[in-house]
Amino acid sequence: MGTRHSFDFCVVGGGSAGFAGATAARAMGKSVAVVDGRGELAGLCILRGCMPSKTLLRSAEIAHIMTTAPTLGITPGPVRIDVPAIIRRKRRIIGEFARHRVEGLERFPLFRGEPRFVGPAELVVGDDTITADRFLLATGSHIDVPALPGLAEAGYVTSDEVLDLETLPASVVVLGGGDVAVELAQYLARLGVRTSLAQRSATLLSAEDADVGQTLQVALERDGILIHTGATVERIEVKNRRKYVTISAAGATHTLDGDEIFVALGRAPSVAGLALEAAEVAFDHKGIKVDEFLRTSNPRIFAAGDVTGSWELVHVAVHCGALAATNAFAATPAPFNADLWSARAVFTDPQVGIAGLTQRQAAQRGIEYEIASFPFAELGKAITADLTQGFVKMLAARDGRILGVAIVGAEAADLIHEAIALVYFGARCHDVMEMPHLHPTLAEIITYPAEELCERLERQRHALVTP
Repeated sequence: MGTRHSFDFCVVGGGSAGFAGATAARAMGKSVAVVDGRGELAGLCILRGCMPSKTLLRSAEIAHIMTTAPTLGITPGPVRIDVPAIIRRKRRIIGEFARHRVEGLERFPLFRGEPRFVGPAELVVGDDTITADRFLLATGSHIDVPALPGLAEAGYVTSDEVLDLETLPASVVVLGGGDVAVELAQYLARLGVRTSLAQRSATLLSAEDADVGQTLQVALERDGILIHTGATVERIEVKNRRKYVTISAAGATHTLDGDEIFVALGRAPSVAGLALEAAEVAFDHKGIKVDEFLRTSNPRIFAAGDVTGSWELVHVAVHCGALAATNAFAATPAPFNADLWSARAVFTDPQVGIAGLTQRQAAQRGIEYEIASFPFAELGKAITADLTQGFVKMLAARDGRILGVAIVGAEAADLIHEAIALVYFGARCHDVMEMPHLHPTLAEIITYPAEELCERLERQRHALVTP
């Protein structure tokens, strides 16, 4: 006969959202249990996502800097790429991150096994039965591989395998154009892999405004990546141990070939086996449904992170995990501010940083706005550093309030934080002009679209009051 346990709060999933939720609940004095499967502990970001990919991207960036150094008058010796050494460094760094997370998880009562709800407030894990006043579902996501014709027979790798390849293929076909696809495609290309990419949508990073993806495409093509957008995979075949992907794009048929196929077509929420029906939790193929307070259809159960199917970003997972724990016991819950917290970055070269609303979102909401942009190619520091790819774009409401900022360019993932602060404080474009920005810096680029917007909005205001 199994053992029964009772807690104030039970977290299902030990990744970033779950760990943040468990830590927040414990800080409130609640008794907390954590449930996770029998696989490796620490979560996607640490093990197979943010951290290992950025570790590898840095190596590829250094290789690129060395091979392009002659354009700045520096000629290094021959560049030798040691992929096994790159992977060893990655494993060492990720091992330390994982060890630290596991130590944190083991400070809680930790139940390992496949969890299954048997009622709206009762969970079974192996021989243990857990009841709790409140639950947090944070089981994350898994790689989604669609049933493309011939793919299973041809074989493929996903980001999980790419992050661990000690021997790189001579050539690869990448299927997908999201952040994982473009980051790792550039990593492979910069380490000498002949890389082609097929994207279903009209632009790369299709969730963003078109100019973001179009600008990034130009940069990736400069790295030698062959890119087809608006592409539909017709069939995949293997001939003489070589893989061929036939696509249709722009009214024509093309065949991409490579030693390997890298599938990066998105992720799906991990809900299989949870028996969410027994928990009275509504979900679909996109994820567990939550309201603005992160409550599921069962008011005793909350959800956060990738399992909700929206904003697959680790800072969002951490914030929402903690917010869900707070809301689970709060008399007055606080809503999740998606417009602020969905700020995001893509770590290609040039990088992409987004804060606030996109043009698409503003249009969908019927918000009137003005827009201005400025290219890195005209920024003094960018010119001196040979970092001239990309642009900054600012959206402002008619009263000058900054609605959103997009940056495609060097260090965009860091530069975007000023824009996040501007959105957070409800700043106007005039505020940007009143703040000091050091020269010459990449950061001062944000002043140029702000200045244009200030002038334009002032002309409009003047026109309205002039008889």
